[in-house]
Amino acid sequence: MLWLLPFLAGAQQIPPVQVEGFFLKDSVELGQSVKYVLLSRHSPTAEVVFPDTAVQFSSFELVRKEFYPTRTSKGISTDSTIYTLRTFQLQPVQTLQLSAQLFYNGDTLQLQTQPDSVYLIQHVVAIPEDELPLRATTKLLPVAEQFNYLYWGMGAIAAAILVGGIWVLFGQSINTRYKLYVLQKDQAQFQYRFQISKERFRRLKTLDHLERATTLWKNYLTRLEDTEINSFTTKEITTYYEEDERVSNSLKVCDRAIYGNIISDDETEVTDSLSQLADFAAYRYILIRDSLRNVASPR
Repeated sequence: MLWLLPFLAGAQQIPPVQVEGFFLKDSVELGQSVKYVLLSRHSPTAEVVFPDTAVQFSSFELVRKEFYPTRTSKGISTDSTIYTLRTFQLQPVQTLQLSAQLFYNGDTLQLQTQPDSVYLIQHVVAIPEDELPLRATTKLLPVAEQFNYLYWGMGAIAAAILVGGIWVLFGQSINTRYKLYVLQKDQAQFQYRFQISKERFRRLKTLDHLERATTLWKNYLTRLEDTEINSFTTKEITTYYEEDERVSNSLKVCDRAIYGNIISDDETEVTDSLSQLADFAAYRYILIRDSLRNVASPR
């Protein structure tokens, strides 16, 4: 507490001023708020200004400032301000001393309060180092892996949605391309195997190779047309292909040679018939391939 009794400053008399600062509690915890009161009692003719928020509050931090209007009673004016502070410092005893400014007739005088202290309540007790010795080496314990069903489930759903979307957008195109690929592959394999049987018949003139060639032809057209042509008779095959002369004449020549065990003196007749059957199979392949392409890309 500071009392300024009347005294002379040059020829001018300074009015009496009393400035007092104190904490409302004598102890505080780390980070806990504590209130500090600053009072000033002075003559109504004097003006006392308290510290603002820009002032350093020692080891404390300012939380807020509450100012109360001046009250005058029996010729004494009283100013009061409450500062809410908190501290994060670890000193056991923390002290605060503030100063106010006295303005009187154009002069300024610094007025300081008496220091006031609070005790820091400490909840953590220092532990001797030898009670918790550090281990130089440690062995990691194995941790069992857990299957993340949630992430895998979400991944499976996302993958299903992605695949479904791709199929909706491009499914028909993908299916058509696959069918065209299978058609081309079957055609190439048929022509290769058919030509081998035809060449062997031409060189060896055996009915086994002739019969094998016609069987290959019927089986290939069965897959190509998706019809049981290999179970048809020659007449039924001719009717199915609308009396196409290439089919009718070639099958008759081959049937006469196989079932009648008759090979013409000029074996080129049978060989030519086999060539016509191969050409007809290629013709049917082109028709079905182009039809499939037109369905996949309508205009």
